[in-house]
Amino acid sequence: MTRQRFRQFRYPLIALTVTLALLGTHHQYRLHTSYAVSQRSQTVTISSAGFLPNRISAREGEHVSLMVVNTDTRPHNLSIRELNVSSTELKPTQSAMLQFAAEKKGRFSFVSDSPGYPETGFQGLLIIE
Repeated sequence: MTRQRFRQFRYPLIALTVTLALLGTHHQYRLHTSYAVSQRSQTVTISSAGFLPNRISAREGEHVSLMVVNTDTRPHNLSIRELNVSSTELKPTQSAMLQFAAEKKGRFSFVSDSPGYPETGFQGLLIIE
């Protein structure tokens, strides 16, 4: 290859080399991430009737994301005491995102910690299998 020809193909050869290197790295990276932890997302609405749904299931090892939305006319929160997971007090129309890892199997109740509410239907059950 003459020197002039080499100069003409220099940049395309560099681009090809970089592209092949990136593809090789991407393939190795992708193999290592195939064992990613699964994610469970659920919306929990707090209405005048209580929590909807009032039963949530997850698998052990999953990352759980609960979007808590208060549609009632009074302030509420969602608390899973045994797992140390709790939202702030949500005024009407407010929402909050709770994220936690389902690390142990079991049945865990969730309630609204506001005084008087757990007795009137503001309770539910999280089942981790």
